[in-house]
Amino acid sequence: MVTLLVISFQTKGKSLLCTGLGKKFIGSGKKVGYIRPVNLLDEGGKENYGEADYIREVFELGQSNEQLYPIHLQPQDLWRNLTEDEDNFSKKIIKACNNVAEGKDILLVEGCGDLQDDKVSALACYLMAEKLDARVIGLIGYSSDFKAGEVLQILEKLKQRLFGVIINQVPESKVNLVQDEITEFYRGQGITVLGILPETRALAGVSVEEIARAVGGEIISSKGKANELVENVMLGAMTPDSGRDYFGRKKNKAVIARAERADMLLAALETSTKCLVVSKEKPSTSVLVKAEDKSVPVIVVNQEIPDILAGVEKALVQARFQNPQKLKALASLLDSRLDFKAFSASLGFK
Repeated sequence: MVTLLVISFQTKGKSLLCTGLGKKFIGSGKKVGYIRPVNLLDEGGKENYGEADYIREVFELGQSNEQLYPIHLQPQDLWRNLTEDEDNFSKKIIKACNNVAEGKDILLVEGCGDLQDDKVSALACYLMAEKLDARVIGLIGYSSDFKAGEVLQILEKLKQRLFGVIINQVPESKVNLVQDEITEFYRGQGITVLGILPETRALAGVSVEEIARAVGGEIISSKGKANELVENVMLGAMTPDSGRDYFGRKKNKAVIARAERADMLLAALETSTKCLVVSKEKPSTSVLVKAEDKSVPVIVVNQEIPDILAGVEKALVQARFQNPQKLKALASLLDSRLDFKAFSASLGFK
């Protein structure tokens, strides 16, 4: 059995990458397991199981959420386990992984924290890599001030086990630069760049249902489209442009407007709109009829526009990946940007 540890630097996406890779391995006939051995708690200290439910469903796993996320710790407790009780802590991790690995060809292990900014999480990942005899993939987030050397020290500590790195969230305009310069830099350090994943708005999107929940709204039409992904947000504000030209600037969007602005709402429905978010009361019958005809959900929210906008933006920041459309988008991305046959062969699979 192969154990593959996925770690990250300045980026979200470990769970998403584990899910995408797992689906690829399952599609090639492999039996796949998954675990996040150490789940770091937020400031409130409340246990949560994040994406465990969704991954368990996608992989058709028989284990419980508690088995997939077995150890819940606050950062200071993780440090204490690593420094004062490392032997027992290691045994707990090994036992938890063995519990979910039986009968599997590959076990995907999700690391904890952001290794560039969280040195305690980095220590935990070094420990997991060693004790689980794991191959390691580093998921590296690209940014405008990206410096490839900043994560090199951590990667070098994993070098004997490092399978390669994936550069994530690269703007399309920067893909060639990353390909030519950053890939060459890592290659010169003996590190393989397994893939370069461009920014994909669908993966950062949020469902209509999540927006409704975030703003305390009610979906009053086309509820069957509640899983549709919203990638952009626009306000139905006064504008010198025609409504259709204005709303045509962004695709797959949520439009926020007052109920009395039927002109704006109708114009939005002539463009690529995933939902209308309407303040205070139901919009006019003409808007509801057209929205139903276009299969666009209408969300009514008992809040003012600035509060609604803040709620929607927060939902976008906190967006999870538990959406079939995101998984489909990720599969397409991995197909085009990752040589999975070579990837799989390098792990010893035929």
